[in-house]
Amino acid sequence: MGKRGNNEGSIYKRKDGRWEAKLTVGYDADGKPIRKSSYHKTRKEAQDAIRESQTRLANNLAQLDNSTTLREWSDIWLENKKSALKQSTYENYFYALKHILPPLGHLKLRDIKNVQLQAFLNELGKTKGKSALQKVRIVLYGMLDEAEKNELVLRNAARGLKMPLNVEPEKKREAFTPEEVALIEENAESVAFADVIAILINTGLREGELLAMRRQNVNVENACIYVTHSATRINGKPTLGTPKTPESVRTIPVSDWVLKLITKRLPEDDGFIFQCKNGDILSPRSFLRAYKKALEQMGIRYLSPHCCRHTYATRLHAAGADTKTIQTLMGHTDYALTANIYTHVNEATLRKAVDLLNKTA
Repeated sequence: MGKRGNNEGSIYKRKDGRWEAKLTVGYDADGKPIRKSSYHKTRKEAQDAIRESQTRLANNLAQLDNSTTLREWSDIWLENKKSALKQSTYENYFYALKHILPPLGHLKLRDIKNVQLQAFLNELGKTKGKSALQKVRIVLYGMLDEAEKNELVLRNAARGLKMPLNVEPEKKREAFTPEEVALIEENAESVAFADVIAILINTGLREGELLAMRRQNVNVENACIYVTHSATRINGKPTLGTPKTPESVRTIPVSDWVLKLITKRLPEDDGFIFQCKNGDILSPRSFLRAYKKALEQMGIRYLSPHCCRHTYATRLHAAGADTKTIQTLMGHTDYALTANIYTHVNEATLRKAVDLLNKTA
């Protein structure tokens, strides 16, 4: 091969006598350069092809300088992504942009530097947990990678961003205690909305899965429920979509008592079991308001609706269910997630284990 031309991109003479012109047009997810090649009869033609590509790229960037900001590009990027994303993923991206755009949205795409993004991520790590930071990093990389592919920036400035060391510790996931569970179940048929909380801690449903339930999702004869959809909030509006993962589509057996609570709420038609007065999906905001009020009336501390899901897994674990079974009932993709996050060992269980150890001493 011939020698690379200075400041010409990469130009080589091939064995077949033609000249190959290579120009780096971007980088893949691993940071490796993406190169485009063209083939020419003479070295001059190859040089002209390189210069033409470089000029076109420069002109595209110049057009962007005075008009397109990260905020403007985020609107285009997210709208283009919308049809290819699950609703839950779209909502995560939307949430991440709420952190990104206030401090960075005014910046012009071409002017964004890696050092700026790293400083932003480091500062965000002082108040936000690892999960939020990962979402933000994914969205930054995705937006700028797409900008690079479209020749709007020379290089993805989010490439190589590192998670800060001073990340706010993730809040400990909590579960209702056995005493609190007993109180919830005791009041399930007397306190408004306590029955919904009882259903959550006895099924492990995600909030969105619960809100999406219809009559057709309840099999009274076999005492089970089918999880087939999930309700989420997009731009403040409740929307029906598919569950979080393929594993989330599942069948959950329920006790006769839980089935009774569910059947009491079954609508006459195939509408939503948990619905507004007009029959629409109950909004997350209305759900949370009723949820909080029920806990207050029962004198129980506030734990998020998702903690009901942790409670379900913890109770299954305490009852002797194996982790694989719990994983299936919870609709988890990752076995480790079930084993390490969703099973909470209460103080009584820990005391029992220590007592066993003491007996052998």
